[in-house]
Amino acid sequence: MALIALTRLTVADTVRQPVTWLMTAVSLVLLGLTYLFGEFNFEAQDRMRMIATAGVAVGVINGLFLAVVGASQSVHDELASRTALTLFAKPLSRGSFLSGKALGIWLTVAASGAVVALGHLLVLWLAWRYGFVDEHNHGGNQETLVPWGTVLAAHALALAHNAVLTCIAAVLALRLPLTANILVCFAVFVGSHLLAGMGLMGVVVVPALALYNLDDSIQLADHPLTLSYALTALLYTILLCAGWLLAGLALFKRQDIA
Repeated sequence: MALIALTRLTVADTVRQPVTWLMTAVSLVLLGLTYLFGEFNFEAQDRMRMIATAGVAVGVINGLFLAVVGASQSVHDELASRTALTLFAKPLSRGSFLSGKALGIWLTVAASGAVVALGHLLVLWLAWRYGFVDEHNHGGNQETLVPWGTVLAAHALALAHNAVLTCIAAVLALRLPLTANILVCFAVFVGSHLLAGMGLMGVVVVPALALYNLDDSIQLADHPLTLSYALTALLYTILLCAGWLLAGLALFKRQDIA
């Protein structure tokens, strides 16, 4: 299928970009720093919570950058260089082009996110197993609770979070210049979380990105993640991504790229 072929080409092209490996490497370094920053907390449990939430935040930011920049640049470059005209002659529908680009970028984001998640789990395990430098017990404090399942779920929801931003960036790249598109997508990310803080999550056309935030479940034992919440977030992601891609296709059909 043309869609699968374009997705594979997009993944291959994105993986070859130095920025993909640079962001992943920077994220792994930041994970290592979260272990060092744990020294500034006095309670072992507080240290573990800080490492858990900070590591998830690193995964979110890594995926956010790769999703927005990758989708914006990939779609923009194809249209600006008129390479899309060659692809449409294969034949490849405009819907398959838009979907293949978004899917290919997201798969790269998912691969990078998996590496970051594994690095985060390793840092958590080291802190749980060996403790911190200033602790008298260098064998660690294995009575400290580590929310392994919630952390994994948080990284999974981070990928869903970045799937939404990938679709938004791909659609907006059809009409906006590269720099403007990146700035708008980052503004959507910041604005969504600010609105959520004011009790306006998901207002009008701004996506409810705070829905994917599991900090409370990581920090508070009496606020566990439920299966219904995870399924609701998954359904919301599917519907929102589909909605953006359909809206983008409607715009794309009216767009002259000749």
